[in-house]
Amino acid sequence: MRFLADECCPKAVVDRLRADGHDVRYAAETDHRAADEDLLRVANAEDRFIVTEDFDFGDMLIRDRLPAVGAIILYLPKLDPQERAARLAVVLAEPGFDPRGALAIVESRRVRQRKLEWS
Repeated sequence: MRFLADECCPKAVVDRLRADGHDVRYAAETDHRAADEDLLRVANAEDRFIVTEDFDFGDMLIRDRLPAVGAIILYLPKLDPQERAARLAVVLAEPGFDPRGALAIVESRRVRQRKLEWS
């Protein structure tokens, strides 16, 4: 899969995604201090899923109905960065998990997913 990891994503998450063979553009490396709207445009242009811990992306997609390839929000405040990375790896490996055209919120024990009908 192709991802654009927001600057707020721990480096451990980015490292794990890359180690698992995913193509990751990390905003902290390439788009330092870019606005969320700009990151969303880049992700769409490059056919990448957003990975973030920032719920502002959820607001942009749900409230503002902005188009997106898909987005994954990590809501794992009690886990350290390596545990967050491991949790995301488990979710991505689940049969049937497909974030395309959806907003997925990854929590410790569940994943909430909402299709973006306008994307």
